[in-house]
Amino acid sequence: MNPLSFKKVVPKDRLEHHINKEKIEAPKNSIEEMYFAFVDKKQKLAEAVFREYEFGGQTSLNIFEIIDFPKSLNNKASLIKHLKSKLNIQTKIVGVPLKPPILKEPQIHYIEELDNALLIQWVSGSLKKEWNGYAMAERLDPRYVTTIVRFGSPNFIEVRAGFNTTIQYLKLFRVLLSKEEQPVEMEWIPLTKLTEPEAEKIAEILKAGLLDAEHLGSGGIGKYAVSVGPDDHDLRQVDEYKKQFSGKKYLAQVLLVDYKDIDNGYETKVKFRINMRGGFEFKSKVSEKIIKRIMDVFVEVRYNQKASGE
Repeated sequence: MNPLSFKKVVPKDRLEHHINKEKIEAPKNSIEEMYFAFVDKKQKLAEAVFREYEFGGQTSLNIFEIIDFPKSLNNKASLIKHLKSKLNIQTKIVGVPLKPPILKEPQIHYIEELDNALLIQWVSGSLKKEWNGYAMAERLDPRYVTTIVRFGSPNFIEVRAGFNTTIQYLKLFRVLLSKEEQPVEMEWIPLTKLTEPEAEKIAEILKAGLLDAEHLGSGGIGKYAVSVGPDDHDLRQVDEYKKQFSGKKYLAQVLLVDYKDIDNGYETKVKFRINMRGGFEFKSKVSEKIIKRIMDVFVEVRYNQKASGE
């Protein structure tokens, strides 16, 4: 953990929450100074907060139900054992950086156990040549992508990347989960691809305000983009919007949700974008708890499984 990595993923209001709660003196207009004061006075707490956001932050996210997920690997212990064999590593592989060679093909860099899930972070990259003002120099440019296998019935694989990149990683999982030379056959169904009634139900459960909406244009040509005004919080409550766009097909929605962490009292607003063709993006920096809370509601609506209430 360092100031840059902390600032990249942890929102300012979460840092301010702990600065205020712990009565730590620090200027509120400087994230860096608040960070150093927080680490100085409450290092373990600062590290715990960073871990909550380390693999989250402001991220695109795609989740797929996996049909024909190998039954023999449908728990953490079995999958970890399989990964050790697949990676040909006899020592501990969970909770330690594996530091593989950085290649164009993604390699497994880090594995961590979550509640009924296994987080697998991949790294890939290549050497880039650039002029530094004096000579041509080579720079290694690594890229990290986080994936999560969620066990249960059904199984889900979550990829924290854009849609096209996600498909690449689903194909990697076909190889990773296979005990043979041939990749396993798997069908994947996007959890984040919603019908309009499903999107409405999710917004209702989360008590979400509609900030922006994209609608299909007249005759199926083009699109309309609408944003809420400065004095409003939900397009669905604006009469003019309802009059002009009621019944017009959604292409995308940006929603705003109030969130409170019952463990520490932190309150914030979470903004996310749903693409009705599939694809999901958090516009706010979010923790694992926030991601799970919102994705649990997707599961509740799609599969009639009760979501957690946090």
